[in-house]
Amino acid sequence: MTKPRKHQKRVECEILLDDIANLAKQGEVTVQPTFQQEVVAEASKSRGNCKSKIVEERHIEAAKQLKADHNITVRKADKSASYVIMNTSEYMDKMDDILKDETKFTKITKDPTESLKKKLNKLISTSNIASNTIKLNKLSGEYKMGYCYGNVKIHKPGNKLRPIISQIPTPTYTIAKRLCATLTPYVPSTYSLTSAADFLDILKSNNAKGNIASLDVESLFTNVPVDRTIEYILQRVYHNDDTPSLDIPEPTLRSLLECCTKEAPFTCPRGNKYQQVDGVAMGSPLGVLMANFFMGCIEEEAFKTTKRPDIYCRYIDDIFIKTTSTEDAEHLRRLLQELSGLNFTIEHSTNGSMPFLDILVKQDQDAFNTAVYVKATNPASPP
Repeated sequence: MTKPRKHQKRVECEILLDDIANLAKQGEVTVQPTFQQEVVAEASKSRGNCKSKIVEERHIEAAKQLKADHNITVRKADKSASYVIMNTSEYMDKMDDILKDETKFTKITKDPTESLKKKLNKLISTSNIASNTIKLNKLSGEYKMGYCYGNVKIHKPGNKLRPIISQIPTPTYTIAKRLCATLTPYVPSTYSLTSAADFLDILKSNNAKGNIASLDVESLFTNVPVDRTIEYILQRVYHNDDTPSLDIPEPTLRSLLECCTKEAPFTCPRGNKYQQVDGVAMGSPLGVLMANFFMGCIEEEAFKTTKRPDIYCRYIDDIFIKTTSTEDAEHLRRLLQELSGLNFTIEHSTNGSMPFLDILVKQDQDAFNTAVYVKATNPASPP
């Protein structure tokens, strides 16, 4: 039995607080001063041991035998608390289909870990000499190539794989984490959501009249144009009057970003060696930052040429909009697609109701109502 997801529990607690606040306004309940603080604290806790009441020792033994069968691959489902059993040959073929895209991946013949470590240490030394305030730690110790695997998208047609490249063992991982923390304040965040609470606040401050829809960027991480995104980052960090320049030489930051995104080596399930040369990897500390940076800059470009909808907010690759008509929503979808070069899909509400993140949004006359949304691909918890 899978432990409850912390994200879902936070959403439930935030909706609970919202509902109780409405009851308090109506005079139906009295809220103690510490109540909100206690509920927020509860959101981060896991209760119970989550041991299944139906799984017996024979089931565990069967699962071990299944895992030991080399003809079968057991992978976690993407965005779902379940697992998928598939033929290893099918799993390998689907991974091969992903990695054969030479615009995103390149096959290499030898392990470049040691030379990459030396290159990064040279760049770190250059940065530390030039900077008075930002000192990067030299790389020491043993490193090795990362590894690639795929989680099954059971919520998508065809059960395709979502590629994940773990960079934890690589020399780029530590410096990528440091760059992510350093560059996060520069990310365009006007329309970006950081939590479900942000989204609920937006719904509460807007009326429900209009056309609601959600936009989704197909395979955002894989398709983020790395060189273009690095240019966006450098422009914002060094050539923007609204943000202070970073105390790292611009050419050095460019080279560090390129090393961490285009030179990190990894092995695939068949044992072959690769580097990802475009797009960003789920499993890289820079993945979310690069995706948010690119989308934030695209949004700024879009709303210079078209009117912003009544509601426009985004959580990484999921966008919620409220427009006056379906035609306006489609116009925005086409504009974002044209500016980004990526493919955007759109989903309109059904009877004034639609899911977004883990929240079911309902249009009720002038106001939005919300409830916790559980995807059909998530197995129901036993009573």
